[in-house]
Amino acid sequence: MSAVAEGDWALLIVEGRERRKSYVFRVRSKASYTTFAGSLRGSQLVGIPWGSRVELGKGVAYVLKPNLYDLMMHVLPRRSQVIYPKDAGYIASAAGLLPGMRVLEAGAGSGFLTIWLAAHVCPGGAVYTYEVRSDMRELAASNVRAAGLEGCVTIKEGDIRKGAEERELDAAFLDMPDPWEALGPIRPSLKPSAPVVVFTPTVNQVIKLLDALKSIGGYAVQEVSELIKREWEARPEALRPAVRMIGHTGFITVLRALA
Repeated sequence: MSAVAEGDWALLIVEGRERRKSYVFRVRSKASYTTFAGSLRGSQLVGIPWGSRVELGKGVAYVLKPNLYDLMMHVLPRRSQVIYPKDAGYIASAAGLLPGMRVLEAGAGSGFLTIWLAAHVCPGGAVYTYEVRSDMRELAASNVRAAGLEGCVTIKEGDIRKGAEERELDAAFLDMPDPWEALGPIRPSLKPSAPVVVFTPTVNQVIKLLDALKSIGGYAVQEVSELIKREWEARPEALRPAVRMIGHTGFITVLRALA
């Protein structure tokens, strides 16, 4: 059975009387960690098996090995608005991503969607992501490396509104203020029937996108949707929706490339 080692990332799920919260941190034997239910020392964690239960002053903590989702939500840095997992998971599903596919993305931003796409198409596939800002390219590359997916991600300097170098791509993903400006230029890079998934925060952008398609041509609209996530307080004696929720984050428009 594997155990917690010095320097490991750890996920702590802490439960109190009426509250639950997750923490992710590097385990250091000489450090101490504060939670709403009490504190614990790193020396209490080093050497114990993953999945252990630790008693706190006002609750308990479960010591777990964090997965990619945990690291992205709690650890990886971001300098721009990112696409949250609730949207990224659906985006990957709507595009029908499978290992081995070659896909296009613009722009890279902090690299969060890049990572989710790579997690679906690798191994054997490739993500080509275009980003105009050098600071965002550097951050995206760092986050992709932290996720261990740099082997199948190519981050390129360039404006996708001028087109992409790649051809015969299986899908494209646009997270940019004016995606309608990229639809014409990227069309030669896509296979017929390839999905193009566009993420836009506002209704105004969706209207402009749909209006622009009338003159651009080359695409069929498959759907426009949004996802809302509402968690529940998981207490059997008082199961109810949480007070806070992740409401609107953006609209997902799915297009299909025509012959």
